[in-house]
Amino acid sequence: MQIGVDCNLAVGNRRIFVVTTDEIARMAVQFMLHDEYETHEFGSLEAAEVKAGDWPPDLLIVGAELLSDHDVIRPEPVLSRFPKARLLLLADASIKSANGVEEIACLQMPLRLEVVRSAVANELL
Repeated sequence: MQIGVDCNLAVGNRRIFVVTTDEIARMAVQFMLHDEYETHEFGSLEAAEVKAGDWPPDLLIVGAELLSDHDVIRPEPVLSRFPKARLLLLADASIKSANGVEEIACLQMPLRLEVVRSAVANELL
């Protein structure tokens, strides 16, 4: 039994994709969530789309670098690929505030276990 793991979440079948080019952040988020959710990590949106197949993710945690277009955060292309998934932005707080993207929830760096688990739980309600 892991410490701090909610058993109700651990037996649920929620699927999360962590997609970012930052390998360390990707692995850290996957490690923080793997006890409670089915969590997969990818370095590109194309690889995530292939894995989604017939069973798409419930939540996408996407690095800001994959959503930016000329320094403007654009979530629409990602949401069109995964229409049933919720979206969490993985970014530095300055990136989010500079782009004025307030409607997307954000996991801010540096990552902390309780913050990551809480943000994910709130998005999957």
